[in-house]
Amino acid sequence: MITTIRIDKDLQQQLKLKSAETGKSQLELANKYILDGLKNDNTPEKPKMSLDEIEALLSHDLPEGDEVSEKLVGLAESPVKTNAVDLKKSSYKRS
Repeated sequence: MITTIRIDKDLQQQLKLKSAETGKSQLELANKYILDGLKNDNTPEKPKMSLDEIEALLSHDLPEGDEVSEKLVGLAESPVKTNAVDLKKSSYKRS
């Protein structure tokens, strides 16, 4: 599979320099470094949520949230800031 990723310009320059030093392609080096990083990553995984927990989260109407919604905090990053309560309320208006 081939994909495109965006990397910082400084990192790109370092990769080019390392490629010239080693004679390996930037693609080979990027794959090696990413694989090494994944192997050495010791970040603890967050516990997975059950379908019942997800359903409970999506069906509650408490603006302050509950213990289920607290488990979701920080699971994913998004450049778009949203308000889950407002989104839930607006979904009722469409139905």
